[in-house]
Amino acid sequence: MKLKERLLRLSNLDGIAGREDKVGDYLAQTISQPVLKDDFKNHYFGNLSTRKKRIAVYSHLDEVGFFIRDIDLDGFVYFQPVGGWWGHVILGQTVRITARKNGQTYLGIVGTLPEGSVMNDKVVPIDKMYIDLGVSSKEEVQELGIQIGDMITPDTAARESVNGEYVIGKALDNRVGCSVMAGVLDYFADQVLDYVEIIGVATAQEEAGTRGSKVAAAKVQGDINIIIDVANGKDTPNAAARKTRILGQGPGICLYDKTALANMELADALQETAEKAGIPYQFDQFTGGGTDAGSIQLYEGKPTIVLSVPVRYCHSWYSIVNLGDCRQAIELICRYIENTDKAGGKAID
Repeated sequence: MKLKERLLRLSNLDGIAGREDKVGDYLAQTISQPVLKDDFKNHYFGNLSTRKKRIAVYSHLDEVGFFIRDIDLDGFVYFQPVGGWWGHVILGQTVRITARKNGQTYLGIVGTLPEGSVMNDKVVPIDKMYIDLGVSSKEEVQELGIQIGDMITPDTAARESVNGEYVIGKALDNRVGCSVMAGVLDYFADQVLDYVEIIGVATAQEEAGTRGSKVAAAKVQGDINIIIDVANGKDTPNAAARKTRILGQGPGICLYDKTALANMELADALQETAEKAGIPYQFDQFTGGGTDAGSIQLYEGKPTIVLSVPVRYCHSWYSIVNLGDCRQAIELICRYIENTDKAGGKAID
């Protein structure tokens, strides 16, 4: 399957932490390797009983979103964020509420009217915001099948940019990573590697505290762990004093995040692979957040690293990713795996 098509489809699926079923099911349908789904909704692709060296390629399924925490007597819906949100990107937006009772989705508008009806520079607290469904009572909301705990996601439709080089849509954190992981598995679908087994891992509940990877790490027991995630691009006007994570300049070899330090021998091996193959790359550090790498690395201490794909406007209604960066991330991982297999499974010096 083509990268662009898969990413567009994945972006349009709704799946916050704990509700990732549609995302995992779609990957299971489009990836040819055998799949196993555990009780936590992690998905594993490949041969988990292999005796070969295991290179595990991880990406998380879930997106940031919300769920209903209360419905008042007038039918206004209040919500709980799941994952990191900035209040300024929420107000006035359209959302989809998925009623778990009947599977139906309903559109609402996020609204709030500050005291005194005067807007200023203050960020409105999320717990003061509400969703207006255009109804007049709590009973009307309940008759729709909507109840406390139902999933809320941005109402968007993914699309490609006018020049065809970018995808614009919600949930690119981390449907980009899912697309890259699937692309790696597609590449090796018809190849037999002598010394290496590739295990694709799609984890659940990363945005709620990297929970799924704690379960997955013990099941996979990867000898080498590559985590694919996105990083907020700093190449736009006024985003940062120093431009970093520049879209179109390749994936990032991440040396640090709040949960994990990269294995430097693995980082050097990926850098060498990129330079020999002519694949553009950037060095990266996540100074403000963590990834699945922390729990994976701490399971047995095996070599672990994050490869980041720069994405603008992360954790908002619309993010932007360069398709070339995604393709180069796939190529870098594939070349590294091939080199490791040719070296008899010796992954790093």
